[in-house]
Amino acid sequence: MKHAFSTTATCAATESQPVDGQCGWDRMLQHPFLTVCQVGRLPRDIIYPSLMERGGLPDVETVAEKLKNLGIVAPKGFYERIYLDEAFDEGNGFQQW
Repeated sequence: MKHAFSTTATCAATESQPVDGQCGWDRMLQHPFLTVCQVGRLPRDIIYPSLMERGGLPDVETVAEKLKNLGIVAPKGFYERIYLDEAFDEGNGFQQW
């Protein structure tokens, strides 16, 4: 399942700019994914792609850590939903936050 949201990143690396995020459970790879880019610029201007991480992101806590490092506050209930997607192995669908 893919979850999308727009917010502002406020860390030094991104210089407080509006961003789009996409996150979810990848059933094929069996781990969460996360992509953060400048608003409206996907697939260009990617700030963080989890696909570049060797072995991917191991769990929801790592997703939360990556977002925190980028100065991004996830929507309320976001991490719980990603966890449930993993628990039920849900890979299809889309939710805009």
